[in-house]
Amino acid sequence: MGKYKTVFFVGVSHSMEYRFDFFMSLLSTVFPIIMQVFIWVSMYGSSGGDAMYGYTFPQMIMYVVVAGAVSKFTNTGIEYMVNEDIHSGGIAGYLVRPVNYIGFRLCDILGNKFASMITMVFVTMGALLLLFLTVDFVVPPAAVILFFPSLALAAVLNFFIFFCLSTLAFWLTEIGNFFHAMSVVIMVMSGGVFPVSVFGSTYEDISRYIPLTYTVNYPIRILSGTVGVWEAAEVLCVQLIWIFMLAVLGRFCWHLGLKKYVAVGG
Repeated sequence: MGKYKTVFFVGVSHSMEYRFDFFMSLLSTVFPIIMQVFIWVSMYGSSGGDAMYGYTFPQMIMYVVVAGAVSKFTNTGIEYMVNEDIHSGGIAGYLVRPVNYIGFRLCDILGNKFASMITMVFVTMGALLLLFLTVDFVVPPAAVILFFPSLALAAVLNFFIFFCLSTLAFWLTEIGNFFHAMSVVIMVMSGGVFPVSVFGSTYEDISRYIPLTYTVNYPIRILSGTVGVWEAAEVLCVQLIWIFMLAVLGRFCWHLGLKKYVAVGG
């Protein structure tokens, strides 16, 4: 386990090298959030302030504010790393070393996300304080405590979702545009733009049985207080189950792809 621990700390160090780029990437999420806030303010104003899609006005504002940051945090970009390693031949370097490629990449990404996690703590606390001062929105302490474990599991779950997709690079030559399209679809369907209840009750019921909504929608629902403590604990268990299932699927696809792989570069 020592080498994976080292990879994690190397990832932490790497995430701190480009601080300007890191903060600019956070800033890039602010403008879409501001646009959504104005849209929802207008919609709730037109409805007389009544609850919409199962959310009160303060809960909806909290959702759209935190959703942008959560989507940014859970996005690992593993699909582009795997695609580059496969098509450049760089993956051969991992195959001849005593290291598990999936574990290596997971530890590296978790290390890179460590600084983002710390930033998320302050962003979330700042958003909750601002909402308390402006719209008198109060979040139970238990919801805040359960939110951060759920957020960490969401990042790992997102990693395995996209890792499974990335193994298609073994069979497809050019797949970058496919990854970009799937990133947009998954972000929307997971609740990264607005709550999944906006899509209607049918999709909301279906979303309970697919892993996408457990990467963004459910962690934010925990924080917003729209789910109880026991249901929040159930969400954590479901996240762990999906992580295990997708890890098994990803490993299967990985070994299946290796049988086709031929190192031609690197």
